[in-house]
Amino acid sequence: MRTLLDQHADPIALQNHLPNLPITNGSTTFAEDLKVYCNALEWQSFYQQKVQPTMEQYELDTFGRSHDIMSNFWNSCFDDLMSTAFKRDKDRSDSKSKFQEVIVDPYMKRVRSENNRYVIWQKQNSNQLGVVWQHWRALRRLFTCERGAWANRVQPEVKWKLSGAETYSKMRLKLVPNYNYDSHSEASALRDNMGAESPRSSEPLPLAVAKEAKVSDMVDDHLEDEDLVFLDNKGEGEDESQKEKLVLSEDCELITIVAVVPGRLEVTTHHLYFYDGSSEKEETEDGIGFDFKRPLSQLREVHLRRYNLRRSALELFFIDQAHYFINFRKKVMYMLN
Repeated sequence: MRTLLDQHADPIALQNHLPNLPITNGSTTFAEDLKVYCNALEWQSFYQQKVQPTMEQYELDTFGRSHDIMSNFWNSCFDDLMSTAFKRDKDRSDSKSKFQEVIVDPYMKRVRSENNRYVIWQKQNSNQLGVVWQHWRALRRLFTCERGAWANRVQPEVKWKLSGAETYSKMRLKLVPNYNYDSHSEASALRDNMGAESPRSSEPLPLAVAKEAKVSDMVDDHLEDEDLVFLDNKGEGEDESQKEKLVLSEDCELITIVAVVPGRLEVTTHHLYFYDGSSEKEETEDGIGFDFKRPLSQLREVHLRRYNLRRSALELFFIDQAHYFINFRKKVMYMLN
């Protein structure tokens, strides 16, 4: 350091600021003398006034511009990174949507159509097998019946069911053989927690219980003698005038498959009217509400019916296959009989 000061510093200025600076004479104690001098107040003031300001100015001149250049470089790198990431995300979303449009959507459409075709084929095949099976069973019954060519010695017990054909009164009166009879023993055993393989009890019901459970429909639908007398007395005062007159007007309910419609039934000498009395009338095939007007000349049959286990209803059948189920809140069905 002494040599640097001698080579680069002004000797006069050096002598003025550092008059006690040890000289370089090659002595063995020069290093120790210089260390002691560096701790002196003269050297400390010289360092703070001359050396440190010059060092800071040199660092500012040398590294200040490079710092700005480096900051600008990293800012541009960050901007390029953000723009590249945005472009990458945009390209990825565009590629995904294009893949969805070109590959996935046609594939899913083809899969759905193929599944529908397979389901339809399964249904058709099942229906065809069912028809073939019914045909073979019919042929087997034809050849193994009592009068068949290969009649069995012991004929199976024949079960019967109501025919699917209905009369104009919506009744199924004809019995036909039930070739698909199922006693539902397994289901009833599971219902009673007896297990599907548990044998059902074949013991008959007690006689007292059977008598209590026996119901005669003929007795329930039979009019008593006092009811017949009441009807006869009611009909005595009727006149034979051709002018339409009101015979009966009662509050009732029209019972449909999905709703109970409150209203009023009016019977005249020529027509039968029903007026829908519900607050919010529904839209039907004939218009708004369940109002109807039917001539009595088209009335075919009238039957007593039960509604909620009460014999308080009538079912009206007309010649055009129309029918109406009407429940009365009072016992006025005898007047309409």
